[in-house]
Amino acid sequence: MRKILMGLACGMVLAAVAGAFGQDAASFEAKYNAVLSKLQSMGHGYYSEKEWAAIDQSVEALVSDASARDDGNAIVTAAVIKAMVLGDMRRRYPEATQTLAAARKKVAKMAGIDASRLFVKEAELQAEAGNAAAVAETIAAYKASKYYDPKPYAWSGLTQPGDPLVVARPNATEGDSLPLTIMEKALVRAKSAPGVVLPDATLTDVRGQSFTLSSLRGKVVLVDFFARGWKIWEEVLPQTREVYNRYHDAGFEVVGICLEPNAAGLEALGLPWPVVAGAPELTKPLGIFGETTSYLLDQNGMVIARDLRGQDLAFAVRRALGK
Repeated sequence: MRKILMGLACGMVLAAVAGAFGQDAASFEAKYNAVLSKLQSMGHGYYSEKEWAAIDQSVEALVSDASARDDGNAIVTAAVIKAMVLGDMRRRYPEATQTLAAARKKVAKMAGIDASRLFVKEAELQAEAGNAAAVAETIAAYKASKYYDPKPYAWSGLTQPGDPLVVARPNATEGDSLPLTIMEKALVRAKSAPGVVLPDATLTDVRGQSFTLSSLRGKVVLVDFFARGWKIWEEVLPQTREVYNRYHDAGFEVVGICLEPNAAGLEALGLPWPVVAGAPELTKPLGIFGETTSYLLDQNGMVIARDLRGQDLAFAVRRALGK
């Protein structure tokens, strides 16, 4: 059995194509809605091979229906969903990218089809795999394709915790496009994916003590980007404290980095680990635009995983420490 992680991206990708099919596509739409319902119901959990077989069967039925009708929009949608199941849920990245490449080839000669989502999904999957070179190649292929339609996009948000970023690309120019924006952010994420060494930085905590991330080599380190008022961070803080108290003496450290524009009063949190009021030398290269996130690093500064919480964090720390 395999453990899967489902993120908000699943809902975003699937919702983006809702309503895109006409009345003559009732068969595909029915299969699509069934797959959508199943995937949206899946969260953290373990699934048997029998359950995976049922999911695969429903996805393949969706792909076959789209192909049989020679519907380009449906082919794109089905390929993205199949790649999501293979890549996001099962970490079978080569198969997922092959699915997207096959769909790109199939719709290439179809008129009126925008296959940008195939490029975007491939970039996101390669970023999860930590393959920055492959993301760059996907970006280059997209810019050379007929689907690339550069235009400027305004942006807003991130003025306070809970205020979302509408488009993560300030100072957009005439060479920008929304799919390209997403892929370029994926390129940044690829450079800090599991298996990649996190960039070094000199930090000064709220007590005035300066240190570098590299000075913590030899320890398992959680680099925790947070903001007071962010619900998820506040909810898991007691669990993070528990993991810290349990494993600190064995070589586990936490570095908290506050993302708030005004980080006054951080001392009042009473956190037992170093807390830093902002770290642009890290947030910029890591592509962090205000969202809370965390990186668990091994004793060599290499990323083990991102956004682990609760028992998942405790298990990963214990395993990294050899306990």
